[in-house]
Amino acid sequence: MYHPRLYGEFYDMGFKYGQLLYQKANFTIPTISKKKMDFGLESYKELKIFFPEVIEEIKGFAKGIHDKPENLGAFLLSLGVFNPTGQCSVFAFKNKTSTIIGRNYDMLFDFKKFTESSLIAPKNKYAYISQSDVFIGRSDGINEKGLSIAMSFVNGTEIQTGISFHFIIRKILEDCQNTKQAVELIQKVKVSTANNFLIADKNGNLAVVESAPQKSIVRLPQKKEPFIYITNEFKSKEMQAYDRGGVEWSKSEERYNGLGNNLKPIKQIDLEKAKEILSDKCVCLNLRKEKFGTIWSVVANLNELSIERAETKPKATNYKVETRLDWWLKKRANSS
Repeated sequence: MYHPRLYGEFYDMGFKYGQLLYQKANFTIPTISKKKMDFGLESYKELKIFFPEVIEEIKGFAKGIHDKPENLGAFLLSLGVFNPTGQCSVFAFKNKTSTIIGRNYDMLFDFKKFTESSLIAPKNKYAYISQSDVFIGRSDGINEKGLSIAMSFVNGTEIQTGISFHFIIRKILEDCQNTKQAVELIQKVKVSTANNFLIADKNGNLAVVESAPQKSIVRLPQKKEPFIYITNEFKSKEMQAYDRGGVEWSKSEERYNGLGNNLKPIKQIDLEKAKEILSDKCVCLNLRKEKFGTIWSVVANLNELSIERAETKPKATNYKVETRLDWWLKKRANSS
């Protein structure tokens, strides 16, 4: 897993990282089909409206790898649209004085070599720690305001040119400070695919946005349940018509039930218990035949900004403490 630290102007962040990958890894944009290119180029037009700052980062990255911004943008915005394969498990739990989150990201084991956990601190935006298996876009993260967001794929019935989850998550981490703001942003954006987004903040506000090109709804914790969780299906009756299903191979329902069975008996939770839940054999995916399973795992206390991460199949003993966000916040305070 790569661990870049990117801060400053958007263009400069992109150029720095693109140039680094070009020089150290001879990175070039993978070739994509005409269908994906056309889709990506149309979506790139949407991204210019939705998130103009990140367009500058794309321009900088493209300069660093000696390619055109449009080619890079089209590649990024077509990812996970035509062949969404990621399968994930996420939960959030509200204690009396803290909010704890846990997240397993499940993907082909071959994708381990592309994974990265980044400190991103754009000028005049919130700083955050986030994970992904692609540069620039994000799959989950926690920002300096104690806001967490993580997605899971849903096999939706439609796609449309629009904004992929990678950029929705980035914009939320950079612009939003609580769950309410994040939910409102997701419901306004023209999404390209179906996804679940689980959002939690340090004040204990928990929500899932079940989002599809046709519609989205907000799902809140059940009465007397201080937690919420997702795998790879829509659970609300209103959204099931937009869920194609077909995720039995990834044990989505088994993982969903595993999360519920672990969370329902407990009154409060800490990071050690969160790690235990994510390592449970009913939650942690390990499909050897398909060469598919959990390739990173994150737990966090949003009130303390305590973040720990396992960079392979999680066990209670293989998490490492994340220190870069604390480093950045101290660095920024000392320079002001």
